[in-house]
Amino acid sequence: MPQRSFTTPLIGRDDELARLAGILERARNGSGQAVLVAGDAGVGKTRLLDEVAARAAEGGATVVVGHCVDLGDVGLPYLPFTEILGVLAGDERFAGILGAHPAVARLLGAASDSSRDADARLRLFEGVAALLAELAAAAPLVLILEDLHWADQSSRDLLRFLLSRGVLPRRLAVLASYRADDLHRRHPLRALLAELVRLPGVERLEVRPLADAEVARLVRVLEERPLSEATVRDIVERAEGNAFYTEELVAAADADGMPAGLADLLLIRVEQVSQTAQQVLRTAAVAGRRVGHDLLRDAVGLPEEELEAAVREAVGRQLLVAGDGDTYAFRHALAREAVYGDLLPGQRARLHGTYARLLAARGGGAETAAERAHHYRESHDLPEALAASV
Repeated sequence: MPQRSFTTPLIGRDDELARLAGILERARNGSGQAVLVAGDAGVGKTRLLDEVAARAAEGGATVVVGHCVDLGDVGLPYLPFTEILGVLAGDERFAGILGAHPAVARLLGAASDSSRDADARLRLFEGVAALLAELAAAAPLVLILEDLHWADQSSRDLLRFLLSRGVLPRRLAVLASYRADDLHRRHPLRALLAELVRLPGVERLEVRPLADAEVARLVRVLEERPLSEATVRDIVERAEGNAFYTEELVAAADADGMPAGLADLLLIRVEQVSQTAQQVLRTAAVAGRRVGHDLLRDAVGLPEEELEAAVREAVGRQLLVAGDGDTYAFRHALAREAVYGDLLPGQRARLHGTYARLLAARGGGAETAAERAHHYRESHDLPEALAASV
């Protein structure tokens, strides 16, 4: 049962807490409920669910958490559900109920191979559903499934079965979180989510980025020593409402550049795309937060079709977003900062020089002077940087 041992304060989540509290109250009063909690990585989904779980437990509910884990193509069948059943099996209060349901032994015994045929799977799913209904009848039950974007096929199928039965068991609440920014166009979870949100008793809750004022409050609470207003403003601007990024930037407030751990985390997503898409992202990072299509095409030196395919891949992976005026921008400024910081010094200088020459060749006047001066300076062409500055 969750304990209140939070290290990060919960700031700016009053609306989300109120909505989830209402959902849990309806479940406690006999109406089964399910919520799909969406949000970008690091925005604060887990912290929000921790708070909800603690409050539900204090109100007398049984709260159990199951985690999905990124195991690539291998995947462990029913992993979050076996974790949940394992916790329940270790609680002597439920020994009698669990002992009456063979599905528990089958899952905990990792006997999933025996459930490959349709009949066996149906019996397994019905057994789990009956078990949860009986547990919820004994006391309000809250199931929390973390990181649903990593769930394997069997776990997705079992969740679909539990939520698609028309009516969820009385006094059962299912809260399932997933990273919205991980759902590329071909992600297997996308189709399931579109199906689930149409079901009765299933809602979607988006955990939005924090407002600037809320990030500033979080910075002040995280750091006991006084920080200058300039430092706070810099963290607020760079974090862009992401609670985890805020924590990392506060912890490294005295260091130059980006924290190494945060940079590694951001670069993992970049490394998951093709080499051509990575080349486009590195070239775009040198241009700045936003770059026009034609300028990017000329700088990266790819044929139009290859460029479009690479950009589409980066947009599909939610690393870039398409903007107005035929432009592209990094979805998060820190992603651009991480990619830029990962460039070799010579590579960085070469790309800056490329942008400077392209802008100059286009006859850019005063409107691009500052941009040209920046690129010339970073490419170590100081005479041209001075001329553009003047």
